[in-house]
Amino acid sequence: MFLKLLTVVLFAAAVSLVGAEVKMDRDQGFPVCQEAVRRCQDKAYFRVVLFGASNTERYMPTVHWGDVLEVGLRARFGRKFHLINSGICGNNTREALARFDRDVASFRPDIVIITLGGNDCNPVPPKHVPEKEYIANMEKIVDLVRGLGAIPILQTYYKMLPEGMAPERYQAFCRNMELVREIAARKKVFLIDQFDLFDRLDPAEHRYKLMVNAMHVNEKGNAVIGLRVLAAFGIGVKEISHRERLLSPAELLGTSI
Repeated sequence: MFLKLLTVVLFAAAVSLVGAEVKMDRDQGFPVCQEAVRRCQDKAYFRVVLFGASNTERYMPTVHWGDVLEVGLRARFGRKFHLINSGICGNNTREALARFDRDVASFRPDIVIITLGGNDCNPVPPKHVPEKEYIANMEKIVDLVRGLGAIPILQTYYKMLPEGMAPERYQAFCRNMELVREIAARKKVFLIDQFDLFDRLDPAEHRYKLMVNAMHVNEKGNAVIGLRVLAAFGIGVKEISHRERLLSPAELLGTSI
C-alpha cells in the first residue's frame, strides 16, 4: 500500500513538472492527457501517428503496442479514426527529421506519439547523435508537430537490458531517456514514461517474460506498453472486448504501482 501511494505521489509530481493539462486515472494512478482526450472526443474524425524507430515499427509478427492502442481507442471513441505507424527500425532523430514531411505531416495528424533516442546513443557513426543535437532534434520535432496543429506526446523507451549492450551505449541510452523527460517538462509536452514503468517491474519478469532480446520487447512487453499508452487516454483494459490476452499484462501494471 505504501509503495502504491508513493508511486502515485511521484507520478503527480512528474505531471506538475511537465505542465501539460492532465488528470490522474483513478484506477491505475497514471496521468491522463486531457488535451488528447478532448481532441478524440470532439472531432468527427481524427488521426494518430506513431513516430519512432524499431520500438514503434512492427519488429516481429505478433501483437504490437499500437494494436492495443487501436482497439482501446475504438472501444472508447468508436470507428472514427485512423492510426498510422510511421516507425522505421534503426532511425535516429536525424533520420526521423528527414522523413517528417512524408511520414507525419502528409497524414495531417491530430496526435503524434514520439518515441526516439534508442539509436542516437549508438557510439558508432553515422548513427551516433551528440547530446546537444539530440535535444535540438527532439525539440524541433515537437515544434513541427505543433505547427501542424497536432498534439505531441513524448514517450520514453521501455528499459533495455544492460547486460546485452555495450556499457557506453546503455549509459547514453539512459541519459537520452532522462533528456526526454527534461524536454517534456521544458516544452510542456505530455509524457508517457515507459522506462520508469519497466524499471519498477520485477527484474526477472522484465528480463525473461517481456523482452525478446536486450533492446526489444516481445508480445507481452508490447501489451504492457500499449496498456500504459491507453492509460494516457484514460482508457482501461475493462473497456476492451476480447481482452483475454491483455489480462496478464494488465496485472503487471497494477502490481507495479
